[in-house]
Amino acid sequence: MKTLSELFRKIRKLPQKYKIIGLIAVVALGYFMFFGNRKAAPLQFVQVKKQNLRQEISGSGTLTGTNSAGLHFKASGRLGYVKVKTGDKVIKGQVIAGLDTQDLEIALRQAQNTLRDKRAIVDKIKDDTKDNTSETFTQRQTRTTAEVAQDNAYDNVLAAQRAFQDAVIISPLAGVVTKADFLPGETVSLTDIVTQVVDFSAIVFSGEIDEADISKVAVGQPAEVTLNAYGDRIFQGKVSEILQQTETTLNGTTVVIVKILLDNQPIINIAGLNGQVNIVTAERKNVLAIPLDALLNGDTVFVKTALGLKKQKVGIGLESDTQAEISEGLKEGDLVVANPADVPNNLK
Repeated sequence: MKTLSELFRKIRKLPQKYKIIGLIAVVALGYFMFFGNRKAAPLQFVQVKKQNLRQEISGSGTLTGTNSAGLHFKASGRLGYVKVKTGDKVIKGQVIAGLDTQDLEIALRQAQNTLRDKRAIVDKIKDDTKDNTSETFTQRQTRTTAEVAQDNAYDNVLAAQRAFQDAVIISPLAGVVTKADFLPGETVSLTDIVTQVVDFSAIVFSGEIDEADISKVAVGQPAEVTLNAYGDRIFQGKVSEILQQTETTLNGTTVVIVKILLDNQPIINIAGLNGQVNIVTAERKNVLAIPLDALLNGDTVFVKTALGLKKQKVGIGLESDTQAEISEGLKEGDLVVANPADVPNNLK
């Protein structure tokens, strides 16, 4: 460093036309001093041996059941009653909750009264014209207007009756109530999930798989799931369903939901437990393999021989995250360079 500093001081004293040449010379000298004297990293070798390889696709997700339903009312209103609590088991068709129907009862009576009135008007018009041999255009118009009003009043009665049906939540499936947060007297809207019911007859893990990898996933492939609540314990399962719609995560990644049906294993029925899934998309057993790092340009290795290193093209089969299957070019027991980037340039 002291030598370079002295050279820079001398260059500043040179005439302008020689300064550029001097700077180039100093840069070249510095490069030689810092890089030219570096010793090459020692070569490391790895043995070609038979292994079991797996190609996997990973994703995060949550635990759920075979089916679930977030139940809400079709109309807003004041909650009249809730017949379940979190943890309760329910059957399909069971009444879960209902709105206060006092206002609905008033609306229904008013609609029924209006219908009676419109019917009476129609009956009177028909009675007034029953002895006429022919109906004038004015009489027809009056009758038609009254009949339309009667039909509209009848539709309003049906709508008021439907409002009673919409004021009750009925479970569409058998399962366990995993959410029941609202209390009677509270006002609920159309979007409020009053209760959540999950069918835990089988345990399913819903994994988010990147859209770039989804073409490799197929129903029936084996999978391994780990849950944060269970540490390193691995739960075995298989791909049971691939949803036909993409979703966008909070960080903007486009994913596809893949459902993993887990084998019968003791897991607490808690919907929403977070975890990871590894889907096995391909597998090879007892095949020759070497680390991926031992490959140069994806298809070349350096083999150790009695005469030194030999550059060798190889055939590549299945690749895992760390290993590559060798289909041709090497035999079991061969030693190959594990760090080919450090092989001297004259051998590359």
